Amino acid sequence: MHPNPNSRSSGRVLSTAPPAYDANAWTYSARVHDSPVGANNPRPTRSTASADPNDRMPLLPQNNSASSTSQTTWAWSVLIYKLLTLIFLTLCVRAAWGWMTKDPLDPAVRDRLRRQWDEEIQGHEKIRQAWAIEVEQHDTIRIGWEAERMELIAMREQLVRDKEDWKDEKRGEARRKKEEQDRIRATFYWEDLRADQHCLRYSTRQYTARVANVPRQYDPVQACKETAIEINGLKIHSPVQCEDRGCGGVIGHWMAGDPSCVTYFDGFADKGCTGPGSGRRAIESRLWNLQDGDNWRDMCSTTPARFRGLHFGGPDSCENWGFRGVWGTWNIEDRECS
Repeated sequence: MHPNPNSRSSGRVLSTAPPAYDANAWTYSARVHDSPVGANNPRPTRSTASADPNDRMPLLPQNNSASSTSQTTWAWSVLIYKLLTLIFLTLCVRAAWGWMTKDPLDPAVRDRLRRQWDEEIQGHEKIRQAWAIEVEQHDTIRIGWEAERMELIAMREQLVRDKEDWKDEKRGEARRKKEEQDRIRATFYWEDLRADQHCLRYSTRQYTARVANVPRQYDPVQACKETAIEINGLKIHSPVQCEDRGCGGVIGHWMAGDPSCVTYFDGFADKGCTGPGSGRRAIESRLWNLQDGDNWRDMCSTTPARFRGLHFGGPDSCENWGFRGVWGTWNIEDRECS
């Protein structure tokens, strides 16, 4: 309990002021009054003059620099607080005004909103109609494309059919042409077949004949190449040469086998080694059945021979020794001559 200021105790009165406190602020001091409270002893008062510096209570802080900084900070804080308060109030007023102007219960606001909705609905309807037109146009284009595609497919199928028909027609035409040519070629024949007077080479004689019964519209040289002939029991499909002699017709030339042109070697003589260390041995033989007027070189070089178990298509060299006849020479390998 706080002491009653009107009470007295042993002639001493304690002041109710708080204990001494000094923090750059007011300074209070607790004093003990020796005399009782009364008319001559008034209540304790704040002392403004004292010999003790701690008993003084200045209104401002003792440090002037710190006091100035504190005042400036306080002033700026107050200013910022006022500005923030002003901004907050302004925003509140604007929000309230906007809510008031958009109040759906206001007939004017309702009419304005209704007009906006109607305009939006009309805009949406225009967009929908535009979309419907575009869809219809796209469908028309798609249908056109589909029709063109089907037309192209039909054209391609028709082209395939036409190509097959054309191939069939060409094959038929070629077949008919071949049949016609075969029929015409079947009427060709050779006339005036002649054998050359002399043999051409071993077992071979040259023959000639003229192709006959060739129509005017047909190439006689082609008829010569396409007409077969039989000589000495052997069928030859085409001449080795077709000679166009103009009014003399087209003459075919053949090289056919003739038994009268068969020559042969008989009596093979060993002439010894061709030279020291040559490794070859010379064998000679005479050519028989050579007809007068035949080319002895061609007949000798093309006449085959067989001796010592070896087969040769012709001698390595041929010599005409006059009345002794034509002789062939072979130089064969022989180890005894090495």
